[in-house]
Parts: sequence; structure tokens; C-alpha cells
Amino acid sequence: MADLPANEQSDEEDGRLDRRSILKYGGAGALTAGLAGCQSPQNPAPGFPFRGQEEPPDEDDDGTGETGNSDGALSGETLNVGVLAPMNLPLGRSMWNGARQAAEELNNNGGILGATVNVKLGNTEVSPGKAQSEHRRLVLQENCDMTCGIFLGSALLQTLPSIANQETVHITSASADPRAGKLVSKTNDDITGEGGENEYERFKYHFRAGPLHLLDLADAMLEFVEANKEEYGWEKAALLTENLGEFTPYADRLGNRLSDVIEVPVSERPGGVSDWSPLFNEIEDNDCDVAIVGMALIGTTAVNQWAQQERDFEFGGIHVPSQAFSYWESTGGNVEHVFTMNAMTPQTSNTEQTQPFVEAYREKWDSVPIYSGALTYDVITLAEQAITAAVEGEDLEEIPDSNTLIPYLEDGTFTGSTVLSEFQFTPADATYAHEPQWTSIEETGVPVFQQWQKDPEVREDYGTMHSFAPPQNKSADKTIPDWVSSN
Repeated sequence: MADLPANEQSDEEDGRLDRRSILKYGGAGALTAGLAGCQSPQNPAPGFPFRGQEEPPDEDDDGTGETGNSDGALSGETLNVGVLAPMNLPLGRSMWNGARQAAEELNNNGGILGATVNVKLGNTEVSPGKAQSEHRRLVLQENCDMTCGIFLGSALLQTLPSIANQETVHITSASADPRAGKLVSKTNDDITGEGGENEYERFKYHFRAGPLHLLDLADAMLEFVEANKEEYGWEKAALLTENLGEFTPYADRLGNRLSDVIEVPVSERPGGVSDWSPLFNEIEDNDCDVAIVGMALIGTTAVNQWAQQERDFEFGGIHVPSQAFSYWESTGGNVEHVFTMNAMTPQTSNTEQTQPFVEAYREKWDSVPIYSGALTYDVITLAEQAITAAVEGEDLEEIPDSNTLIPYLEDGTFTGSTVLSEFQFTPADATYAHEPQWTSIEETGVPVFQQWQKDPEVREDYGTMHSFAPPQNKSADKTIPDWVSSN
């Protein structure tokens, strides 16, 4: 390690934090409304669309479009944005597409005060080590002024020392691990032994545009069940959270609190299940009306057997595979009626920008965006607003450095998002700092609850990813299978 440049070292001996120090607290990695990246292209979950479902994008095409405006304060400047995305996943390809689309739109409209936006890809391949090395490459070799992206909590945690050491703003747009925000906070529980103020100074370069972190997602699930259980006729629920470390914060939160909202006679953390019949029998024997799930690797087997066996309960929660548009085909339609949290869907109108973004994405890339693509698009648009505010506030004629930009990110209220009408980061002294400010589903309209349905008005021979809750983002009523008894 001594031979590395100072800004690449991460030993505790020289005052920098290594990965073990980060990992020694808290129990789990990332889950998003998109944890499909725990799978690998070599060993995908049955039916999950890693191969042959869509044409991979041209990784050499940065989608920059036209150059900036020669009359702006930053005329002649270039903002280089690194995009850390697992290109072997639909989720990662959507991130890269979303970033390129945002850059092109900005450049075609004069750039950022005349500066050209240039996006550069770092293919993380769902590897924590690759995420870290690609981050260093993007900053040190590709001269990126900021980075965004990263999927999988373990990848984010392993990259955090590099983010700190390079002192370059990174805005996460696909991982939901809560530990990043805890590490940034000035008021944390002294994770590294150096005090919250010092940890803030080191890790203040990390922000998250989305998704909501895992504990907020668990609170959203509790709010959803409590608000809708009477309408849906839910009196008893089974809680099935996959036995992955990635799910642990979410599982612990729900395990401790769901029984305060609804009777929970069955609570399991299954893993590696090939035959769901015994567990499904237990759910039916206990007269559960719904299985509230958190699933990624085992999600497809569970869905197929639930539908094929016509089990007498509803099924949904956070179900990662069903967030991909190609999942209807992958399951032969068995995913019909399955519901899952999501940040947005191709059918929702979270904000005035959502549907224009979806339509432009569909036209440009001949596919529909996954939530990670929308959030990465939002990163570029909020960065434009923060940079504009910093340049005007500090009377600059060059791209502001990260330390200049951070106060404007911390204090700004950002619009033009595809997910939230107004976006703010949590303050530095929050328990989880630099996170999306979120209060409740009722107040913000997110997350949405998506359900696969047949809708001939949208398409004749393929399912539609409708949202049935909350009311402000509703695009269809919730449906239940014919084989499920009336509650």
C-alpha cells in the first residue's frame, strides 16, 4: 500500500478508513427497489432476464449531443460525469442510458451555463472490487468532476473510501444501503472511532439521489399495509424475506414492527428454496390473506409456483425481478397480479417530468426505463441546478470543485425530477445524512406499488406494470387472481 499515491491509500495507519472499518457495523448490504444484481450472468435466477432480453447499449457512445452555449459563464468548460453501472444487468444498462439521455438533453439546450456535459462509463459488473477500481479510474484517469450510480450495498461500501480519498462528489442512484448515510452524518455513533464531525469531513462527498434507503423502505411497507389492509380485506399476513445479508435491515425492521399493524402468524427468511409447497401450505393453513415478500434470487421460483399451484393468498412486497419489463415474458405471464414497490413505472406520472422522460427514453433506446435509469437521469439534472447555483453564488468562471459544490447540494431544493416533484437531501446532522428527504407515502407519493396486469388498452399480448397505490400515482385498480378467495 505504501507504493500507492496518497489519494488511493486507505489504511487506518495513515488516517484513512479501510473497508473492514466500514463493514464492522450493521449487518447487511444493499437492497433497492432493484436488488437483481445479487445474481450473476453465469448463475442467474431461473427466468431472470440477464441474456437476450434487450440489445446492450453501445458503451463507447457517451450520448453527449451538441456542445454547450458559447455565451454562458462556463463557455468552453466540460463537466465530466462518471457513471458506475453494472452493464451485465438491465438495471445497469438503464443507468447508462438515463445518464446519456440527460447529458444529451442538457447539451442540446446550451449545456450548463455553456459547459458541455460529458458522461463516462465505469462498468462495475456487479463486483464491489470493480466498482472501487472503476471509481478511481474515472476520477484519476478520466478526470471526472463527479461520479454517480453504483448498485449493490457491498459495492457502495467498498467504494466509499475511494470517494472520500479522491474528495470528489458521488451521487448514488441504485443502492439503498443505509450505512452510507450513517457514515456521512455528523451525529452518528462514532463508526470509525474518530467522531462524527471528522467522519462527516471525510465522507461528506457521498450523496444519494435514490432509491430510499432500506429502513425508509420498510417504513413505507408498514404505512402501505396499515393504510390499505381494511380496503383489501387483509387480516393476516405472512412475512417472507429472503435470507440474504442484503435484506437484513429491511427484514429486521419489518420483523419487529409488522405485527403491530397486522397479525403475522408466519414469518420466515427462506433461502435456496426449490419447492415452495411446504411454506405455501403453512401460509394457507394459517389463513393468511397475503404474503408480504422481500425477494431477489428466489423470487422467480416462488412466483411461478404460486401461480401454477393457484395458492389462496395474494403475493407481493419488494419483488426485485418483477421490476424488469421483460419479466412478463420470463415467467410466461405467471407474474400477473404480483405487486412490488418501485420508484416509478412506465405508467406513472410521479411528476410533470416522468412521462416525458419515459417517452423520450422509449423513443431513443427502444425500451422502457428501470427505476435506476430514471434516478441516474435525475442525478444529472440536479447536478446542473447545484452547479448553476454555485457558479452564480460564487461568481465562478469554471466548474466548481467538490468542496465548493457540497453546500449547494446540501442546501438546495431541486425540481425537474422524474420521481419527486421537489427533492432535497437530508442535512449533515441527520441520523442518515445526504439521503433523499422522505416523510411518508401519503405526503410524497413514493414509493409506488406496481402490479403486473393485463390491459388491452396498453398492449394486447403482454402485461402492463400498473401502479395501484398511492392514489396520487395510481394508474389502475389493484387486481387479485380468480383463484384467491374473496376476503
